[in-house]
Amino acid sequence: MNSPEKKGLSRTEWLVIIVASIGFLFDTYELLMTPLVGVPAIAELLKLPPNHPEVTSWMGRMLWMTALCGGVFGLLGGWLIDRFGRKRIMAVSIFLYALSPFAAAFSTSLPMFVFFRCTTFIGVCVEFVAAITWLAELFPDKKRKERVLGWTQAFASLGGILVTVVAAWLTSHANTLPALPVSEMFNQHAAWRYLLMTGLLPAIPIALLLPFVPESKAWLERRASGKFQRPSFGALFAPELRRVTLVAAALSACAYAAAFGALQITPRSIVPGLEENAVQMKELLPLRAEVRELNKNLDQVMPAFRAGLAAVPGLETVVGQRAANRRDFRAAMKATNTTATARLTADFKQLGAKLDELTTAQPEVKQAVLEREKLLKSIGDNRDKQAPFADQVTAQGERVQFCQEIGGLTGRILLAILVVVAIARRALLRVFVVPGLLMLPLTYFALYHSTSVAFSAGIFMCGLLIVAQFSYFGEYLPKVFPIHLRGTGGSFATNVGGRMIGTSAAFLSTNIIAPLFSVTPTANHYALAAGIVGTGAFVIAMVLTFLLPEPKEQAPE
Repeated sequence: MNSPEKKGLSRTEWLVIIVASIGFLFDTYELLMTPLVGVPAIAELLKLPPNHPEVTSWMGRMLWMTALCGGVFGLLGGWLIDRFGRKRIMAVSIFLYALSPFAAAFSTSLPMFVFFRCTTFIGVCVEFVAAITWLAELFPDKKRKERVLGWTQAFASLGGILVTVVAAWLTSHANTLPALPVSEMFNQHAAWRYLLMTGLLPAIPIALLLPFVPESKAWLERRASGKFQRPSFGALFAPELRRVTLVAAALSACAYAAAFGALQITPRSIVPGLEENAVQMKELLPLRAEVRELNKNLDQVMPAFRAGLAAVPGLETVVGQRAANRRDFRAAMKATNTTATARLTADFKQLGAKLDELTTAQPEVKQAVLEREKLLKSIGDNRDKQAPFADQVTAQGERVQFCQEIGGLTGRILLAILVVVAIARRALLRVFVVPGLLMLPLTYFALYHSTSVAFSAGIFMCGLLIVAQFSYFGEYLPKVFPIHLRGTGGSFATNVGGRMIGTSAAFLSTNIIAPLFSVTPTANHYALAAGIVGTGAFVIAMVLTFLLPEPKEQAPE
């Protein structure tokens, strides 16, 4: 008779693996939507151009708010996982992060958009801990458990690749898709709205599969035994758990700090400084100076414009229709579609007559509207001039980002292979930490000043060494906390340590360390900051590996 570990997976076990893989894939998919949808959404909702300083400022605020909400409510979610069951809370969290972006796609105000991005992050933060706890308890055989945890978490890296591909397709085809049911004052073919709608995708297979997958048998048996202890945050700091709680949280913070303080700022802030982009950046410099001046002028007009919208009924609709007309006219001009340009010109004259009618008694409102439109046209013309150069820099950033994502996927696969080898957990973590002590400074201090190929190779290795640690903790955490605290303990380490503390390293790199080198930091300064933060995180992690407790052969009860 075959031993349990040699038997093939049952149909139910395959369904469990599929559900978990979908969850891991889409939690990354949903998170990495943020840099793709954030700027265009905020710009449209604030009625400002994407490169306006207020848009950039709100993007930073939203990143901070989503991380804070994800950490706080993710911690509460960990308690709910232990209190009400792994499968139930995992299902709720997946539906939360699937429905939230879909709702955000129909945002008509900035608070509405930010709220649903926060609830998306909350769902993701809860789902990860619920899923790894659920998987660890559904597969009691040690080797099979480690394989399942390792390989299912590898799907998380595919989420980053998938969302990039989907976003690129939607950007190219948005105008051919059905118009969305939002007010005419908004872009009814905005690519960011379609991308958010795709966030609903995981809810469909999960809803179909959930009835056929079980709750954790270990959790159910412990609850039915009458010996089940209520989870509490205080129990994490009992003498027998205090060390593992604090060290695991600190190590998780280090991994997230390296990811957000170095990797995540690389495509946007560091890649423009590569030698291959020198010509493009030289051409962009005066154009960006010009648009800064235009944005200052726009700031002076906006108070009167907003006051006019509030004072004149129907004006906002007409302004929105005129904006849509100008957007379509610009597209028709680029496509040399003379029929469309003639029709749009006639329509614009009719909209001009409507504007005259609405503002007859308030000519100053009409003046504010026309001045704003004139400035927006100048800003749009400026953006068109920037496009040939900016697109080349963006494409280079996307290539580096792709190398990072492939490196992360490789790291997760390598971790999945190594976990089944009899390596002590401290030593396994050092397999990724020790090389990182070399690769982070080499990449950001040396390869950055070499060629883009060398820098991309360095980013590949950095992605491998950093992202593998996320899978490491997904495999480690369920082993070191007792059943009644697995969700709570895993959530504290991941959400408080990683998502609340670790992600703040992005602010540390861009707003504190880089400005130390210059009042107006350049890509070179951001590269220095990323190297310092990333290397520092790995140095701290190396020290902490000596304090990390080895999990017992049998997970604590």
